[in-house]
Amino acid sequence: MTLPVPPDARVILQNSVVTLREVVAPLAEDEWARFNASLLIGALEYALGAMEKDRGAEHRSHLIARIDSLRAAIQKSGEAEPIAALAEKSPFEAASRLLVWGQNNPGALATEIQRVLRAELYVQLDQEIAAAEPIKGAFFRGMAGEI
Repeated sequence: MTLPVPPDARVILQNSVVTLREVVAPLAEDEWARFNASLLIGALEYALGAMEKDRGAEHRSHLIARIDSLRAAIQKSGEAEPIAALAEKSPFEAASRLLVWGQNNPGALATEIQRVLRAELYVQLDQEIAAAEPIKGAFFRGMAGEI
């Protein structure tokens, strides 16, 4: 006897995209229904992209590395707030606290914190914007009445 093989989530999502795109959306007579079908297609394509790799874990590890690159300078500064920020469990919380501190305490350390962390966070933001393209594209097409 063989054990049942659970369905692959990717295949389910891909089939859902095809069904929505080729069956549901073309048969929808109402513009609002077609618009929502298009958004669902975009959301499912976004989910498929998210299954390719764990961007959250990748972002977290890159941000940890950037914070670690600042650790010695922060600890050497003796500044209580940025030192305390290093103890945050979330690198996103730590980065936020460090950037807020830097905004309120101009100087060489603040400039270095901003340079390092902003560069990493902008890269991550660009990656997330690119990953959201299926949803954005569906929304823009719908707003332009191209559904």
